[in-house]
Amino acid sequence: MAYSSVTPEQETKPSTGHKITVEKILEDFKRAINYLSPLHKAIEEDFKFAQGKQWDDEDIETLRKAGIKALTINKLKPIIKLLTGIERQSKSDFVALPEGDEDGIVADISSALLKNVVKNSSAEKKLSEMFKRGVIGGVDYIEPYIDYSDNLIHGVMRMRNISPLSVFYDPDAKEHDLCDAKFIIKFSPDMCKEDLIYLFPDKEKVIEEISDGKVALTDVTSSGVHTQPLDYPSIKEGKANYYEVEDARLDLIEYYYKSMVSKYFVVDPAMQTVLPVVDKKMAQEYVNQYPDAKLIEKKAPEIRCCAVIGNTIIKDETAWSFPKWKRFPIIPYFAEWITMLENDSVLSIQGVVRGIKDLQLEYNKRRTQELRHLNSTIANATLVPRGSMTPQDLERMKTHGSSPGFVAEFDASLGKPERMGPVPLSTAHAELALENAQDLKEASGVNPDLLASANSGQDQSGRAILLKQKQGLVMTQELMDNYSDTKKNLGKFLLSQLGEIYTVESAIKVCGNAFLEKYQEFKKPSVDETGMPIIDPMTGELKTEVDMAIVNQIFNKVLNDVELADYDVSIGEGAYSETIKMSNYLTLMDMVAKGLPIPPDVLVSESTLSQGSKEKIQASIQAQMQAQAQAMAMGQNMPPQGGKAGGKPAKGENGG
Repeated sequence: MAYSSVTPEQETKPSTGHKITVEKILEDFKRAINYLSPLHKAIEEDFKFAQGKQWDDEDIETLRKAGIKALTINKLKPIIKLLTGIERQSKSDFVALPEGDEDGIVADISSALLKNVVKNSSAEKKLSEMFKRGVIGGVDYIEPYIDYSDNLIHGVMRMRNISPLSVFYDPDAKEHDLCDAKFIIKFSPDMCKEDLIYLFPDKEKVIEEISDGKVALTDVTSSGVHTQPLDYPSIKEGKANYYEVEDARLDLIEYYYKSMVSKYFVVDPAMQTVLPVVDKKMAQEYVNQYPDAKLIEKKAPEIRCCAVIGNTIIKDETAWSFPKWKRFPIIPYFAEWITMLENDSVLSIQGVVRGIKDLQLEYNKRRTQELRHLNSTIANATLVPRGSMTPQDLERMKTHGSSPGFVAEFDASLGKPERMGPVPLSTAHAELALENAQDLKEASGVNPDLLASANSGQDQSGRAILLKQKQGLVMTQELMDNYSDTKKNLGKFLLSQLGEIYTVESAIKVCGNAFLEKYQEFKKPSVDETGMPIIDPMTGELKTEVDMAIVNQIFNKVLNDVELADYDVSIGEGAYSETIKMSNYLTLMDMVAKGLPIPPDVLVSESTLSQGSKEKIQASIQAQMQAQAQAMAMGQNMPPQGGKAGGKPAKGENGG
């Protein structure tokens, strides 16, 4: 939570007619806990199951006492590895797409800055971790924040993954991006005072004086429910000594909520404009000055954050990302969310693991039973006729009869010892285990055998194999689409905060001089000392140069226009991984082979060469094209052989 980005003017009380209270926060917290606690327990079990803890401790101990190993043959991990591998191979960059033809340059600047933000924040790794955790448990969160450690004015965008067990949202929310939620709570238990002082340096004295720093939901009595959902005792239950230690830990609640505030607008019919104003007083002054103007008051949500330690409010302020980002600064990813089952969070929100845990457990038990049956029947028995062996040989037979090379004497007249073979392995157990393994593939919608599809035929092309794999993964398309929506929401958030990260100068530096030279929109005609335009004598074209005033104006629009994502650009995804880039390049080469006139510089740009190599090749191509153009121009201006320019014969030629 980037509290350092909030100015003192922002730490104001919301204009709702009432002040936020600890009781209100704890009421919402308790309601969210009652709804999400079953889900959180299921998520914790999902993660343990995915990592291999698939037996109850009691069952393991029972089998151990019987001399049996509880087998764990983790069929879930290959499924998860396959999905996460596909995600990592199909990564994409954030791309700002122009809404209109005139927005192309703004979109290209936005794309370049977004790419730089992603690189500096290691967003690729954070998003991959988010996808993996969402696939396993069904939900995960990512929290962007600005780090002002090195620069107090313009910080660096960072990302952190938040455990789904630490986030509690409004149970009434129905949208997958939680845009309709009234609140989101980030709960950080057992924090030391040093960490809290680092987060709230101006509240050091208040934090040091806090003695009741644990959340006690039993103190909230307005609902008439006396429960303790959190697994630790309350100080007010007479257990204060539990926390009276030198390094006492404190609970931090970050309560993001929507507060309805009054917004004022002045409608000026003469100028045909709607002007937002800071407050009602300023609006009234404008209306008094222009009689035709009208004052409009409208209630609009304001995103705020109230920080609570124990039962003490530390800060209640406008969220650091507001007003440029009008949602909560915590981005969720739901792999699967069925909103129809609104009263059962465990059924509503699921990942891949939840629906196939029983099949995995059954598979483990089948294989364990199979091994148990084998172990119980593997030893060969020997039938010895009574009196055919001496007591000493009989004892040796009992002890070493199954050992190789064992020799014992017997009385042939009394009968020969007869060895009994092992009982055949139960085919029913083997068939059930095989059937269960197939059920796992079908129930998950992911078949790890698709990885080996390259070996299914030597004459298959790479694209045919890729298409076959995609068709086999069609059942997982929903969680992939939801993940794509999450990335786009994150891209919109980053776009809204570019002005907090870059100055115009630093943004220009990120794009580079070559970027400025590429666009005519940045340029103005070059003039000489007399102010006359300069014409290139070789090409006859008007020379131009970069106009920094225009550059500053366009870059300033990208950084500070709060409506940029609404009207000028939209966030999409572009090719990122080498696999996708190579596939795109091969597609272009196929088009060239079929006769499509694709320029060479486009082919170079879409190749997997380094950026430096691309620039060298493109510069060489450009130089060759210019040389050819100049040669053609000179050829048109040269006189015919044996004559002068214009084609007239020289004096004395042709009898002249």
